[in-house]
Amino acid sequence: MHTVTLVATDLDGTFLNSQKQVSDLNREAISALKHKGILFGIASGRPVETVHAMLNQWGIQDSVSFIMGMNGGVIYDIRRRTKEEYHLLDGKVVLDIIHFYQDMDVIFHVLVGDIRYTSKSTPETRAHAKLFGETEIEIDLESFLQDRAVNKLIIYSDPAYQPKVIERSKSFRRYDCIGFSTANNLFEYCDPVINKGYGIEKLCKHFGVNLENCVAFGDEANDIQMLEKVGMGVCMKNGCDAAKAVANVVSEYTNDESALGHFLIEHVLND
Repeated sequence: MHTVTLVATDLDGTFLNSQKQVSDLNREAISALKHKGILFGIASGRPVETVHAMLNQWGIQDSVSFIMGMNGGVIYDIRRRTKEEYHLLDGKVVLDIIHFYQDMDVIFHVLVGDIRYTSKSTPETRAHAKLFGETEIEIDLESFLQDRAVNKLIIYSDPAYQPKVIERSKSFRRYDCIGFSTANNLFEYCDPVINKGYGIEKLCKHFGVNLENCVAFGDEANDIQMLEKVGMGVCMKNGCDAAKAVANVVSEYTNDESALGHFLIEHVLND
């Protein structure tokens, strides 16, 4: 493994445990990275605003240098307090996607910062928004998306119903957007250029580091391009088969067993 200068990690299913918390071992490991001069940050599908707001609660505010949000569509430099956004999705495209799925038992969300604008607000969706540090507002998306661009569209469904959403997605074809599953109840669309691989390239350019000197952690399909791009891609034991297939290493630990902390201590901090 090359000398490590930057570490990026997915949140849900990777850095966070099943209770959406940071384990003591993970917290200690990323704190030690800072003392070795290694940049550490989050690479998430969440908005950067909601991730930034959670850093104090997780007790990691002093260890995080950057946040990649919206699956690579936004990067935020915490020290400089600068935010860059890339390739927003045109509202007309989003409406075409919504129309394609509108006969299904799903709910549509679009995110603007930490505000979740939704086609239907329910106790379940409000609890889900609160869990991710978002404020949910029910609105008429048809009007809202006129002459507006957004980072992404989220299709929310019951986990048991998502296979139907995925099957429907196979017959949706547009050159200017791409869809993928990010959780067992979430299917998302964004600009086809945007993914975490694109985001990690932007981060490397921003900080002046090489991809070969980066370590990335992930578990889901939306982490694949990032795991492929970096010098060392690590997938959780609980990760999906597609992510495991492209990773350099598949951890013997799950996210509930502090897989990230174990890897950093054994292969980076003790190097």
